[in-house]
Amino acid sequence: MKSKIIPFILLLSVVACEKESSDDLRNDFVGNWLVNESSKLLGQRTYLVTLSKDSLSDAQIIIDNFYKIGEGENVISSISTTESNTITIPGQNIKNNYIEGIGKLNNDIIELNYFVNDGNSIDTVNANYTRDNN
Repeated sequence: MKSKIIPFILLLSVVACEKESSDDLRNDFVGNWLVNESSKLLGQRTYLVTLSKDSLSDAQIIIDNFYKIGEGENVISSISTTESNTITIPGQNIKNNYIEGIGKLNNDIIELNYFVNDGNSIDTVNANYTRDNN
């Protein structure tokens, strides 16, 4: 019996000691964020987003509920390889909106500037993401 328990305990200790790589640039971006947004078309808005790591790319982050389009609606952003605090939202379509932008992380605040084109009008948006610790 002891011979079966010891390998199991060793396996558990190895798994428990594994940590996320501190070299992963996305770690500073991951979490829940409160968005204070100033939209040319929609005015001031406040809502929550979640940033998570893209499992398909080591340099990408998924932004859920971007532009308050809805939970489960995701925008992909990329972290700059030369400036680790800079993210780019490459041009992409989400719910019939073309979205593109850029942002910077400074002291737990992400400042994003982007535009949203729904085919009829272009909205220019400035947003501040503040880490939501709740």
